[in-house]
Amino acid sequence: MEGSKRRFYAFSIFGIAFVLSLLGILFVYTGSWGFCVKRGLPPYAYAGKQAVAFLIGVIVCLLIYKYFDYRTLASNKKFLWGTYLLANLLLLSVLLFGKEINNSKSWIVIGGISFQPSEIAKILVIVFVSCYIKYKWYQIQNSLAFFVVFLVISFIPVFLILLEKDLGSAMILSIVIFAILFITGFGLKYLLYPAILGGTVFALAIVSAPYRLARIKILLHPENYLHVSGKYSSYQLVQSFVAFAKGGITGMGVGQGVLSKYMFLSLSFSDFMFAHIGEEAGFLGAFFVIIAYFFILYLGVSLVDRTDEKAGKFIALGLTLYIFLQGMVHIGVNLGLLPTTGITLPFMSLGGTSMISSFIAVGLLMNIARFLPSEHPLHVKVLKGES
Repeated sequence: MEGSKRRFYAFSIFGIAFVLSLLGILFVYTGSWGFCVKRGLPPYAYAGKQAVAFLIGVIVCLLIYKYFDYRTLASNKKFLWGTYLLANLLLLSVLLFGKEINNSKSWIVIGGISFQPSEIAKILVIVFVSCYIKYKWYQIQNSLAFFVVFLVISFIPVFLILLEKDLGSAMILSIVIFAILFITGFGLKYLLYPAILGGTVFALAIVSAPYRLARIKILLHPENYLHVSGKYSSYQLVQSFVAFAKGGITGMGVGQGVLSKYMFLSLSFSDFMFAHIGEEAGFLGAFFVIIAYFFILYLGVSLVDRTDEKAGKFIALGLTLYIFLQGMVHIGVNLGLLPTTGITLPFMSLGGTSMISSFIAVGLLMNIARFLPSEHPLHVKVLKGES
């Protein structure tokens, strides 16, 4: 493949992430300045933090693209297991020292700066699972016992995330792992039983927590919970609907959103960022954001198709779904299609750890694009007259 084609895939993904991030900083500012002023902070305080995270993320992303070789991951056992160990240590640190915010114990606060280790851990787990499958493909394919051991190893981090009460992140990571397994060519029996077991575990996680059941009820009948206080209220969801209604087709204008300005939609810079975009940029702005995530999905799947290296295929699929699913879950919550979760809108919602980890994912995708083969394997077969 020509170098220009490699750069096209790499910098198309980077360009979308870059534009979404710049827009995100703008909408974080317009969505948070009233909140900041009320707390005695400069109106640009949150937007400034987001901009710093953006710069760090871009630098890390470009360093990964230029100076890293993802192919060494699967060939270096120490590095591979070190990745897995680090992911679990990060998650354990949250359980031991973390702070619970909005029913989820996902943050560590040091010197007034909050850090969400699970965001970095999700990237590490995806890389580990992808490379481990490539490294142990024969054993997994030919031994059900080995496959069970692999599943236990892979889902320990998911279980730790569940202990943090972050059901949304645990579900997204589980879906990504099963998607990677699906494209490996393993038999259906290797996927059916774990899927049933996983579904059962998540169902138990929902029914065992009253506030999770309440979120499903709120989703079905938000009007019945509008005047309820606390975590069982549908107030924010209803305000999200109002934001889209006020935005109409073209929006009220950047910085002119009423719900965020007067804090009716109090999480307009984080959990309800998409609703805030809908109010200020309207249907057209919201539609642009959705299309951007689908374009990332298209480019990522194209990488999966075009690389002939197994670890590259699995990592590309996992990281692409990681970005895309988080975006779709956030959008689904804001539109009232999914129960409320704390999933951020990648590159756009306030969250330094989310921003940096998303750009780490982009850097790895760019790196995979950088090492695409000179010719697509299918093209070689056609030239040779093979079927």
